[in-house]
Amino acid sequence: MPGFGTICQMPSFQWKIQNFWNLNVNYGNFIESPQFTLIGEKGMLEKFVFKLYPKGSTVADWVGLYLILVDGTKCTVSFKLSILDKYEKLFQVCKDYHRIFHSKTGYGFPKFVEINKLKSHKEIVLPNGTLTILVELNGVKNKPKDPTMCLVVDLEKLTSNEDFSDVEIHCKDIRLKCHKAILASRSSVFQAMFTNPCKENQTGIVNINDMEPEVLQDLITFMYSCKVKKLKENVADLFIAADMYMMESLKDMCTTYMVKNLTNENAISYLNLADGHNSKMLREAAMNYIVENINDFMERPELKNVSQELVIEIMKKALNPTKN
Repeated sequence: MPGFGTICQMPSFQWKIQNFWNLNVNYGNFIESPQFTLIGEKGMLEKFVFKLYPKGSTVADWVGLYLILVDGTKCTVSFKLSILDKYEKLFQVCKDYHRIFHSKTGYGFPKFVEINKLKSHKEIVLPNGTLTILVELNGVKNKPKDPTMCLVVDLEKLTSNEDFSDVEIHCKDIRLKCHKAILASRSSVFQAMFTNPCKENQTGIVNINDMEPEVLQDLITFMYSCKVKKLKENVADLFIAADMYMMESLKDMCTTYMVKNLTNENAISYLNLADGHNSKMLREAAMNYIVENINDFMERPELKNVSQELVIEIMKKALNPTKN
């Protein structure tokens, strides 16, 4: 059975179950979480899952919850199961338990929480219909953290830590405290700015007025963490910003997204974008998409915004597909 919902590794583990009230599960039947791995005795990897009975396991009108060792050897686990409300406060707490698990066996609670109790507190306990179960584990170590991911997380924290910042970026109504070393290492434009006797290097203030604050925030976040919060919404503007600040990795990320998400509505604008910012991959993909769907594009008003050279190239490819 595939895992249902999402497992988030925190200091402990969270299982987030969306659309809890709409689960198509009858009394006596369960849904199963994705597997998560812990290090047990002698360094052995132990794989666990949760089993949740939304309509009851052996007791009607109660949600049942069990922790199961699905793949591993005998191990001892101390654990506590709870429900987190929308404020991440404990709503339902089961006391600490210390149990020995054998492979394919588990332990849990047929009366974990009363269904009527969830209904009466649904606004607090099930925000947007999502039930969050927290398991706090002792006696079994969590899976070792990936050192690369630890580095990403630690660097991302710098974006909200002003203690060691040495440059401030102004963009319309926002002010971002940043670090010259990070910006210079990620963008050759910033590197040149901070290694020459220019105004920005002397004042420690960089004014950026040619992009929206939301795009700038995504650009800076990517510099620190290689993450983008709103890639779908800002992909075209981020592509332009990445090209402007010579950040090839971000430009590649945006290019890949646009290539995979070409539609009749965006293909022409993406073609213009690629042609103006020297992206061979996006230019070729957008061009081929338009040619393959040429009948859909002949009457589109955006076509008049395409340069004469591009229109000629599109028509040549459409008329001579075997030469493409």
